[in-house]
Amino acid sequence: MVSHRARAAKLPMVFVNLVGGNDGIIFDGASVVADGAGRILLQAPAFEEFIGTVDLDSETQIAPGEECPSRDDTEIIHQALVLGLCDYARKNRFQRAVIGLSGGIDSAVVATLACEALGAENVLGVMMPSPYSSRGSIEDSRELGKRLGMPTIVHPISEAFDVLTGELELTKPKRGGESLAAENLQSRIRGCMLMTISNAEGRLLLSTGNKSELALGYCTLYGDTNGGLAVIGDVLKTEVYGVARHFNREREVIPREIIEKRPSAELAPDQFDDQTLPPYDKLDPVLQLYFEQKATPEEIIGAGHAAGLVYDVLNRVESPANEFKRRQLPPTLIISRNAIGIGRRRPVTHRYRRQVLQRVEEAASNEVVLHHRDTEESQRTTEA
Repeated sequence: MVSHRARAAKLPMVFVNLVGGNDGIIFDGASVVADGAGRILLQAPAFEEFIGTVDLDSETQIAPGEECPSRDDTEIIHQALVLGLCDYARKNRFQRAVIGLSGGIDSAVVATLACEALGAENVLGVMMPSPYSSRGSIEDSRELGKRLGMPTIVHPISEAFDVLTGELELTKPKRGGESLAAENLQSRIRGCMLMTISNAEGRLLLSTGNKSELALGYCTLYGDTNGGLAVIGDVLKTEVYGVARHFNREREVIPREIIEKRPSAELAPDQFDDQTLPPYDKLDPVLQLYFEQKATPEEIIGAGHAAGLVYDVLNRVESPANEFKRRQLPPTLIISRNAIGIGRRRPVTHRYRRQVLQRVEEAASNEVVLHHRDTEESQRTTEA
């Protein structure tokens, strides 16, 4: 863009960008200088402060500068989140952070980012096992803390959970049963513990929800949504896995067991994410089209995604109850063009969902009609 503008104006152009974060907005630097012919004379590195000098008045021929090496998307996400977290904490006078370690991929990635941004000695990992936590999750969290060099503590929630379920006469979660209130209660006990530690020790509580789950409302209000900053709230689940693998490219920082395990909230016996959500490799492309490219329901189905999947995803995304949840999320580090919250505002009270789902149904009906016509045409051609 800078090169094109400079060449069109036949004048040198200097593009200067801030480096650092402000609330959830992350400025990546990468300033550029181009001459009147559109040649790049100087390109500053991304995510780093930089001082460079270019003499535009010199009569001697200026040699084109060296372009910075290209980076893949995962590396950009990694660097942006570290910079955003570091600046948010520093500018709001937080030197230390606290995070709940569940043994899952999301908390592992957030913990690793926090240790890089703030220093491992300044990040406290809290394990809060319940009766439904697997032994592997606790051991994996301990191993993660050991590899990162961060302090960890254990605060079981079983006793508090027993007392509150008894006091409130709640049915405890069972295999295949419906006990949403008791499941969410575990998350809220954990959220209360983490906020209390944050309050008592002056630590910034880092929320660990990812964009895929927050978009569909797969989170607990006043539970795992608690925090002072949502570090990966604009990162799709498949991208979270990409960041984890990026961390492990030279040595295994995040235990392989965490990356390979089947995602689970572990709030009920034998509970797994894919029992409630579409598979992430099918969910995320739909969210990518709907959020990033602002594709219509018709365009998403036209891109080859099953109408039933699109209906399910958009039904949850546009749910007033889920918008109510998203309204109360912490500030989120923004890495996309259309982040949840500040990048995508919807009224809580609306009937927009009905219109969206009607368009999905009409698009699906048209797809069936077109498929039927194509089949008939194919049969006629074969007979001929």
